[in-house]
Amino acid sequence: MTGQTSASLLERAAWFLLCLFVFSIPWEKSIQAPVVGTLSHLFGILAFAAGATVAIRRGSVRPPNLAMGFATVFVLWAALTWFWSVDRQATVMRASTFAELLAMVWLIWDACRDQVRQIRLMQCYTGGAVVASAAAFFRYFRGQQTYYLRYSAPGFDPNDFGLILALSIPIALYLALRTRGWTRWWVRFAVLTVIAAVLLTASRTALIATFAAFGFAFWTWREADREQRISSALLLVLLVMGMLQFAPAPARNRLATISSELTRGTLHDRTLIWKAGLKVLKSRPVVGVGVGAYPEAVRPALGTPGVPGHQYVAHNSFLSVLVEAGLIGFGLYGLLLGTLVVFIWTMRATERALWSVVLAVWVVGVSTLTWEHYKPSWLLMALIMTEWARSYYPAGRREC
Repeated sequence: MTGQTSASLLERAAWFLLCLFVFSIPWEKSIQAPVVGTLSHLFGILAFAAGATVAIRRGSVRPPNLAMGFATVFVLWAALTWFWSVDRQATVMRASTFAELLAMVWLIWDACRDQVRQIRLMQCYTGGAVVASAAAFFRYFRGQQTYYLRYSAPGFDPNDFGLILALSIPIALYLALRTRGWTRWWVRFAVLTVIAAVLLTASRTALIATFAAFGFAFWTWREADREQRISSALLLVLLVMGMLQFAPAPARNRLATISSELTRGTLHDRTLIWKAGLKVLKSRPVVGVGVGAYPEAVRPALGTPGVPGHQYVAHNSFLSVLVEAGLIGFGLYGLLLGTLVVFIWTMRATERALWSVVLAVWVVGVSTLTWEHYKPSWLLMALIMTEWARSYYPAGRREC
C-alpha cells in the first residue's frame, strides 16, 4: 500500500512539473537560473527526470507514433551533420537542443493520455501567455524598449514573442468553446490580453498570424453558441481597432507598412538573407552545411550585422532546415510535418479545426522566423500527437 501511495505521489509530482514547464514556455527567457540557463530549462529538466522515473517504476512507456519516429530520425540526422558542418560548435549546440526537444515531446506523449490532461496543458500555455503579456505591459509602462519603440517580455525578440502569443489565441478560443462558467471568461480575457501585447510588439508577422488565429472562430461558427460568437467577433473587432487606433502610434505606423513590405520591400532585409542561403545550398544541396551553421555559411556573402551579438539567421524555418540539414534533413522534417497534417485530418471536427488553425498560424510565423529549434514549435507537435491518439483510439481501446 505504501508503495502504491509513493508511486501515486511521484506521478502527481511529475505531472505538476510538466504543467509548470509548459506554463513557463511563453516567458522562458525572462528569468534566468544559475547553471542551467533559464528557469524554464530547470523546470524541463526536473519534469523529465520525474517523468522518466515514473516510466521506469511503471515498467513501460507509451508506444511511439509515426510522427515521433520521424522526429527521432530527424534529430539523429541533425547530429550527424556535425561531421561536415562549417561551424561544429554551433552544430553541437543545435543538435543538443533538438535532443532536449525530442525528450520534451516524449514526456508529453507519455504523460498526456486523456482529454483532461490535454486541456490542462493547453490552459497552462494560455496562462503562461498571459503572464508573458503582463511582463511586456510592465516594460511598456516603464519605457523599457526591446527595440526602438517596440516591446516584449524580457529576453525576447518582439517577433518571436508575438508569434508565441499568437499561438495561444486559437487554443484559448477552443477552451472557451469547450468550457463553461468563469473559465470561459478567463480565457476570453486571456485573448484580449494577448492581443494587446501583440500590438505592443509591432511585429508585422505576429499581426498576420493573430488574424489567422481567428480562423478557428469562423471554422467553428455553427457549433458555437451565441455567447461564443459574439465574444469572438468583439475580440476580432478590438484587434482591428487596436491596429488602427488604440495601439501606440509608433506600433500603428510600423504595422501599416505590411502591404508595402510584402509587395515592394525586402521584409526587413530577409529576402537578401534568403538569397544568400539559396546560394550556399547550391554548394551542399544533399547534406547541408550543418545544423545551426547558417550564420557562418552566409557570412562570406553578408558579413556580420552591425548590432553586436547578432547573427544572420535564416528568418525562415523551412529554408533554415533545407540549408543546414540538406535535402535529406528537409525530407525528414517534411515527413514529420506531413504526418502531423494526417493526424489532424483524422481528428474530430472541432479538434481538427483547432490544430489546423494552430498549424497555419505557426506556418505563417515561421515563414519569417527561425523556429525549428524553439520549444513552442515542438510543444504544438506533441499536443497534436496526443490529441490524435485520443481521437484515433476510442475509449477502452488499447494503444498497443
